[in-house]
Amino acid sequence: MDVSPLLQRYLDSCLAEVPRWMSRVANEALQALHAPTTRSALRELPARPRDDAELALRHNHPLWARRVGELLGSRWRSEIEAGAPDAGATLSPRPAWSAEALTLVDEAEAEENIELLRAVQLVDHAAEHELHELQSRTATLRGQDAVRATSNLLRPELLVRAVWDASEVLGLGAPARKALMRASGEPLAQALKQVAIDAGRRLADWGVGQAAWKASSTPAARRVAPPNSGYDLTRPGALDSLRSRLSTRYANIDGATRAGPMDEADSLQQLDRNLVHVLARRPLGIQGADRLMARLPFLEAAGRHDDDREIMLLVAHLSGAVLDDALLPLPVRSTLASLQAPLLRVALREPRVLEDHSHPIWQMMIRLASHTAGFQDDDDPRLCALLLDVEVLFTRLQAATPAIAVHAQALTALDSLLVGELDAERREAAAPIAKLQAAARRVTMVEALRRQVRLELQDATSPWRIEGSTPARPAAAVVLDETLQHFLTGPWPEVLAHALINDGEQADTTRGLLAVVPDLLASLAPLRSEDDRRRLVAAVPGLVQRLQQGMARIATPPSQRDAVLATLMACHTDLLRPIGSAAVSLTPEEIVRRMREEELPDEPAPRTPAGDSMFDIATLDTVPAALMPEAPVAGARGWLQHLAVGTWCRLVARGDWTVARVLWVDESREHWLFSDAELGLTHGLTRRALERLADGGLAGPLEQRNLIERAVDALMAPPRGRDTTLG
Repeated sequence: MDVSPLLQRYLDSCLAEVPRWMSRVANEALQALHAPTTRSALRELPARPRDDAELALRHNHPLWARRVGELLGSRWRSEIEAGAPDAGATLSPRPAWSAEALTLVDEAEAEENIELLRAVQLVDHAAEHELHELQSRTATLRGQDAVRATSNLLRPELLVRAVWDASEVLGLGAPARKALMRASGEPLAQALKQVAIDAGRRLADWGVGQAAWKASSTPAARRVAPPNSGYDLTRPGALDSLRSRLSTRYANIDGATRAGPMDEADSLQQLDRNLVHVLARRPLGIQGADRLMARLPFLEAAGRHDDDREIMLLVAHLSGAVLDDALLPLPVRSTLASLQAPLLRVALREPRVLEDHSHPIWQMMIRLASHTAGFQDDDDPRLCALLLDVEVLFTRLQAATPAIAVHAQALTALDSLLVGELDAERREAAAPIAKLQAAARRVTMVEALRRQVRLELQDATSPWRIEGSTPARPAAAVVLDETLQHFLTGPWPEVLAHALINDGEQADTTRGLLAVVPDLLASLAPLRSEDDRRRLVAAVPGLVQRLQQGMARIATPPSQRDAVLATLMACHTDLLRPIGSAAVSLTPEEIVRRMREEELPDEPAPRTPAGDSMFDIATLDTVPAALMPEAPVAGARGWLQHLAVGTWCRLVARGDWTVARVLWVDESREHWLFSDAELGLTHGLTRRALERLADGGLAGPLEQRNLIERAVDALMAPPRGRDTTLG
């Protein structure tokens, strides 16, 4: 995508400012690290990571700033080149799913996302107004027809992520990078606030106006749900018991007049015909004048007796609360508006509707709301395509006989539409799902290999052996250093799984790696003769070579690699040390020389990337970073036991809150795939990662209560201008 000269000028000016504000951030972070008593978030960290961060920052902060500029420039170019939808398009284009779009985040990366979230929230709270204005001006600069969440190229999550990723050049470990980010949070917030102010002024001086904000029902524009009233809809007759409360509390609301009861002999058919006639005068909709409440005086006049009128009043208020639901996108509310007439007609005809919230008419409303609650864009093609089919179904229902059998058939048809929409997305996400399935198989394989290695180690280090059919006898046990034991039961099974998956079981390289554990244990067995010594001397170089090749496959950190090889060399040296006057064939120095002279292949086996992103961080509405819990939240994991495919959740991805739904889960419920409400994004999570987020209060279901429960909560809450509560 071509970049306009003005947009390029803006990008260049923003990049030119990076060294200045990064210098300010670095200086203030150094002060905070040197005197951490002023920052509670820093005081709780150990002294060593703070000292390491301070030392690295003091010597290399220009390198950090330069890397931030490089990352921002690269990511801005990638985002702009991705293009924008056609202004004339009615539906947003949907990008193809790809395995590369999936990211797998382990528990360590979950902790990283938590730190990023702290920083993002600090920036958001410090510069909310400035970022809002800059977002609208940048949308105009980029030629977008409306302001989008990603319009602003200086949005906090993108800048904070660049600052974090760039800190890798400082060579810090995870604890020290955590300390650095906490020290940088407040100065970064203030610096980026000034960056937003300056950028907005530049655009204003260049004549770039503010784009229009599109009216939408995305979470940023939605109200919070009403407080939980605790009203139990599962209790038989729960809805029916609201009738008397509503008729007392809302009597004659909006000037509604009470007609006298009709002749009890009037049939239900006559009542239904009267209702159809009243409701046909103007189609029901989401607007106030198109709701049941606006027709209530005319509907009450058609009622046969007070019971009818109380049911009409209850249905009018419940449907009104549904259409005002804060969580639902506007198009979904408009679609639900077409169920007002069928709901009223069946409620008057079948008492069971108010006795059982599992009636098909209620379930249609609940299931459609739950399925669509997480969509962020009213023009999302997934949502629009689904609602077109649902509206056809609900239109047929309006003309149908108000009977439970008819509504049960409609519920079955709706379920089919909802399942079909989810299945279609799963088919499009075949590549990420296949990649996650492979990751799940790999984890299963690693665990099986780890158990096998542990059994081999246990057998080799036990003083009792069982050989063939002979009884157990005492034997010289292998003494295994803790460093070697940790390596063989930890990273080495990862090496074996990598070889089995990528090279196959029959490959010579795989067979050689599978033989490393038994060969290594055999090399540590006590030597009984000179032949044993000669065999050990001959075997060590090849063993070390295979170990190094395996370590290269999984990119073992140099410190761990050197520690393992040094420990193994020390063990072999001890074994080869002369006993008494006995001499050894080679000295330890000669052994070391031989191992160093061993040549490895010029191109070691390539390492397969760990995979996509598995998110272990979850979602809640934005809360101040200082209020984010440090200790696990009691009972936070309870909802995970019932988490099912299709459920929308709140979670943190890439350092910011997002909304995503469960798209796939494996049979063991160990690996989860989430589809982001933003098109084209998927997040893979391990069970432990998801639990870590839930424990911190950072993961949760989008819906705490279903649609009808929220409607009842709204009726039970004190209305505006009144002090009383229902009942």
